[in-house]
Amino acid sequence: KPNGDKIKAIVDLPTPKTLKEANEFLGKINWYRKFIPNFARIAAPLHKVTNKTKHHRHDFKWGPDQQQSFEEFKRLLTTYPLFLEYPDLSTPFVLTTDASNIGIGGILRQDTPNGTKINYFKSRLLNDTERKYDTIEQEALAMFWCISELCSYIGDSDFIIETDHKPLENFHKKQINNTRVMNWLFKLQDMLPQIIAVKHRPGAHNAAADYISRHFPPSASTNINPSTTAVIYDDWPIGTEHWDDQVPKPQRTQCPQPSILEHTCTRTASINAEINAVTTRAQSKLHAQPHSSSPNTSSTSTTSQSTCLSPPVTTTLHDFSLSRIRSEQAQDVIIQKIIQQIRNNRRYESFIIQHGILYKLVRRDDTTIKLVYAPSKLIPEIMTAYHDHPLSGHFGTGRTWSMLRNTYYWPRMKNTITSYINSCDKCSQFNVDRHKPPGLLQPIKPPNEVFQVLGMDWWGPTTTSLSGNRYVLVITDRLSGYVFAKASPTNTAHDTARILMEEIILVHGSPDTIITDQRTHFKNELLQAISHLVGCKHIFSTPYHPQTNGQTERWNSTFVTQIAKYCNTDLNNWETFLPSIVCAYNNGIHSSTEISPYQLAFGRRPRHPFTPPATTFVFSKP
Repeated sequence: KPNGDKIKAIVDLPTPKTLKEANEFLGKINWYRKFIPNFARIAAPLHKVTNKTKHHRHDFKWGPDQQQSFEEFKRLLTTYPLFLEYPDLSTPFVLTTDASNIGIGGILRQDTPNGTKINYFKSRLLNDTERKYDTIEQEALAMFWCISELCSYIGDSDFIIETDHKPLENFHKKQINNTRVMNWLFKLQDMLPQIIAVKHRPGAHNAAADYISRHFPPSASTNINPSTTAVIYDDWPIGTEHWDDQVPKPQRTQCPQPSILEHTCTRTASINAEINAVTTRAQSKLHAQPHSSSPNTSSTSTTSQSTCLSPPVTTTLHDFSLSRIRSEQAQDVIIQKIIQQIRNNRRYESFIIQHGILYKLVRRDDTTIKLVYAPSKLIPEIMTAYHDHPLSGHFGTGRTWSMLRNTYYWPRMKNTITSYINSCDKCSQFNVDRHKPPGLLQPIKPPNEVFQVLGMDWWGPTTTSLSGNRYVLVITDRLSGYVFAKASPTNTAHDTARILMEEIILVHGSPDTIITDQRTHFKNELLQAISHLVGCKHIFSTPYHPQTNGQTERWNSTFVTQIAKYCNTDLNNWETFLPSIVCAYNNGIHSSTEISPYQLAFGRRPRHPFTPPATTFVFSKP
């Protein structure tokens, strides 16, 4: 039985209220005549009220018999023999799209030897701006929107597009003098190799998509924003994920906790086992060699499932060298297919091959940059390095995406990152929702320079570390968000003054203002003397109101959560991971500035330890 949300466009068709609407429905439903048994009998009540001449059109009356026939047709359109079926991996998809002056729609189907299989109905209204588009733009929008919505369903399969607009026939292979259409085409670059052809289908034969594009549920607003109408269905049969019965899907269980130097691929082997168990549609089409089914492979997969999520931890570091990337790309079927198309078509401007490595070209800040096209075999290892590793800090989707987006590329990359982090046991265990109900904001005016205003706070006491430390002095820069954190066995006034002088004043200069609470390790004669000596103003927060120094307080809760993901059962190795967590935080994109604290503080982008070396020198545009 199909998911009700997937056929909502058909189920919620409004009842015809006029002779014209009834004739439209009856005319369009004829497209399915050969699929529906006893079509004439079911349609008889509709013919009874639609066979009116022009002079008798006002005699139209919709009664119970007509409503029953109408509901029966809708039921047949969404159930057997026209129910939505899972795709046949050996058969290309056919996407039929159409646009009207009120909406766009599309039908995804497959023409198999056993008949036509309907996979999906899609439709939505046009907003006020889109209704002003030219016809060619509306028809192209229908293609672009349907492909974007159904890309997870299509996966890596080839597909044919059908449209009733002749000028768009094979538009992916020729230049069209329309900027908006070419922009949409550029956004579909990743899927262009999968498009077999864009065929013209006359309007008389494109009745199904045409009808869906013109009829919507009564509750639909006429000013719907396209971004708010997209619905993601988690129960779709994703095209690139098909498990081999001989290889069990790995289960997540607890694993031993390594130190920083030993911490390597905590989840890589398990995810590689999943990818090795996957036969993508593109691989099956190109007759790629399947993964090994030898006893060794089977036992390895079983071990990965029964013992822990990752193999025994080794001291081998992640290898993202250019030679490794070149070797893995040479074995990746999808990448080799793109390389072959580039060699056959020199105008393929969104990719480039240098030193035998495929790069994706993207525009960032008025500059074109190269991103390594990550082979599918490397993706799990990349995710492990940029999320699980202590130098990456187990942070969320935003920070992980910000670290990867300027280095690597693969299709639907952000979806992969989101799915990976959502499946992380450590993040699910320790992350909490800190969003407060929306209210009136009272923002504090930001400083003019970095390290001009600093917030300072002690965290602790906690479990004594292996070095005998129980406290952490946290210092944050109010402008950039850059964080300093230093472990200490005690939190006395002397400790505060020593760390402030050694880590901040003697390295980065004296700040103009320091904000702290009113506890004795801050409110004392020693710190007052230092402030007077270096010309720094010391401001104390209101008692029982930590929000005054909220930026520092917020970081305290952040680093505690991240360190907990790496600590051993005795909780005495937390100090080992403190520097790496601080490093990962400072190198990640800050949500309020959209720039990393490191870049704001030092004026350059930090280089991640796992970033592949550059092949050539690139001079930034002044």
